[in-house]
Amino acid sequence: MNTISWDDFQKVELLVGTIIEASNFSEARKPAYKLMVDFGEKVGVKKSSAQITALYTPEELIGKQVLAVVNFPPKQIGPMMSECLVTGLHRDNGDVVLAVPDREIPNGARLA
Repeated sequence: MNTISWDDFQKVELLVGTIIEASNFSEARKPAYKLMVDFGEKVGVKKSSAQITALYTPEELIGKQVLAVVNFPPKQIGPMMSECLVTGLHRDNGDVVLAVPDREIPNGARLA
C-alpha cells in the first residue's frame, strides 16, 4: 500500500452533499444515474454520474446525503460533464454501496 502525507490528504475536498435530482443516464455505456448534488452555499450544486443502479432507484436517492470529491477537474462522460465524484464501496459482485454519513449534517461539511 502506498502512503501519502497529511498535506496530500488535505488537498482532497471530500464534502457531504444532498442529492436533489436523480434520473436515468440512458446515454452512458454502463447503467448509471445522472445526479445533482447540493453542497451548500459555498460550493453550490454539482452534477455527477454514478453507476449505482443495482442497489438504488432514482426516487430513493432524492434527499440522501453522500460523500463526494468536489475538487477533481470536470470530466466528460458521454454527453454530460461530471463535476464531482460521488463515493462508494464495491461489494464482491461489483455493486456499489454509497458512502454516506450516519447522521444528518449540513451540506458542505468536509470529511475530517
